Amino acid sequence: MSKVLRGKVWRFEGILDVDWEICPLEELRAQAFQLRSASEEERLKALGRHCMVKVDPDFPDKVQPGDFVVGGEGTGYGHDHDHACMSLKGAGVGAVLCEATNTNFKRNSIHHGLPVIEVKGIMSETKTGDELEVDLVKGKVQNLTTGKTLTFLHYPDFILGILEAGGLYNQLASQIKSGEYT
Repeated sequence: MSKVLRGKVWRFEGILDVDWEICPLEELRAQAFQLRSASEEERLKALGRHCMVKVDPDFPDKVQPGDFVVGGEGTGYGHDHDHACMSLKGAGVGAVLCEATNTNFKRNSIHHGLPVIEVKGIMSETKTGDELEVDLVKGKVQNLTTGKTLTFLHYPDFILGILEAGGLYNQLASQIKSGEYT
């Protein structure tokens, strides 16, 4: 993962609950058994087809790799389930930018290699379709459509390392393989 991300905004109002708006749990129940034996890539792809369908039924077909989901103060609220962040990643979302988020959702997303960034003012300074550039090291969001810049508390190096590896499991597997971690 690059430390500078670029993509289009998909802006969603209101609460984005992990089990309802982000990835509807009731739609996954039918697939749960077959997804158990699927590869990680197959699981991500399957979950990505359900991403945000409760708020925009066509979202999985319209989102492009690297695009951003932008939400308000209720982003990622709900239960501590991995399927929501896996759904976003499977749909190709490059990062979630929000006014505020649930700590569990943020942690789970980082562990899966998906940045979730709290950016004050992101809802008032963006609209769907805006092009953004997000610098994870400098803690800056540049709206390339409007020219406005917002700042956020950047991730520490150890979190950037997890994101660069594509998630915590990938980072640990790489470290074990290289002999760095035994």
